[in-house]
Amino acid sequence: MKNHEYRNGQLIQTNKKFSALTKKQKEHIGRDLRERYIKMMKYPGVKLPSKKRDQILDEVYEIIEEKGIWIPFGEVKKYYYSKISSFIRSHRKQHENLNQ
Repeated sequence: MKNHEYRNGQLIQTNKKFSALTKKQKEHIGRDLRERYIKMMKYPGVKLPSKKRDQILDEVYEIIEEKGIWIPFGEVKKYYYSKISSFIRSHRKQHENLNQ
């Protein structure tokens, strides 16, 4: 059990991947990240500055910990940065549909 350790009385897998989460957990994390990212955007199609992106990531990771979902911070960060372009694309499409 080299990839496990006890934290707060629970046995935790230290090398857990994002794909190992349940569908509901993945949807919850993805929804929180997308909503917060889009809410912070001022202009459709423009990436947020790195400081704001990191702030969103920290806020969502705190929520994940409060819910009792254990996933390494690096896995959430990797997922988040891979989804930023899709957040921007979806926000741009919503903005275009509203203007038409």
